[in-house]
Amino acid sequence: DVKDAAKAQFLIVVGDNEITRKNGIDVIPYAGAPSPGATLRDGGYYAIFLDFTKIPSLRLLRGVCCHEWGHAATGALHKVSSPYELWERSEYRANRYMAQTFLKVEDFQEAFDAGYTEPWQLAEYFELPEQDVKNALSYWTERKGIVFH
Repeated sequence: DVKDAAKAQFLIVVGDNEITRKNGIDVIPYAGAPSPGATLRDGGYYAIFLDFTKIPSLRLLRGVCCHEWGHAATGALHKVSSPYELWERSEYRANRYMAQTFLKVEDFQEAFDAGYTEPWQLAEYFELPEQDVKNALSYWTERKGIVFH
């Protein structure tokens, strides 16, 4: 349900919680990073770095955290110098995980049933960036053939 997904997103943001402890992931603020969020791995240890100077809203923070959690959960990481194909594959896997975990078919159906149909409305409903909602919607409709009514 949407409230459970929102709670999980918030818990990831907090950093010191059951999800991150259970999975051995630290959430570390890092001002001056090249992007709002980045996930690093050293052996079996993961850390999600967040540059709060590049994250002006709670909505964006939630989106960054869900996306970075997708990298950590799937192991979809790449070197900065990786070829574009490898980089794109890692991003796709993180986005797919985000859709499967935080923006499920049932969540979209619940939103549509409540009258939210436009991407900007869905972004407000889920309290996530519009692009993240578009990515998930595209995954379900184009990749999985789901038809929402």
